[in-house]
Amino acid sequence: VKLLNTKVNFIKTLEVWALLEQCQLDLQTDIIKKVLASAIEQGGTTLKDFVQADGNPGYFAQQLLVYGRAGENCDACLTPIQSVVIGQRNTFYCTTCQR
Repeated sequence: VKLLNTKVNFIKTLEVWALLEQCQLDLQTDIIKKVLASAIEQGGTTLKDFVQADGNPGYFAQQLLVYGRAGENCDACLTPIQSVVIGQRNTFYCTTCQR
């Protein structure tokens, strides 16, 4: 009985984790859609020389929370934002808020 109970609990745990992972994926999908909609609404992200068809820059760069802000404090927790190069691409993150 103990063997079967252990197996049931293990399978139940896997099912709970799978459900949690799906909920996290759904949440992440919703957040991505909101960020993209906001970026489009603000005309894109002008980092260097990007302009819209009408010649105006995009204003979404003013909403970036960590990108390009290495060494600056995170707006949420005041921890300095870190930067790491992965595959010749720079990645920015807060060590407290993004684990």
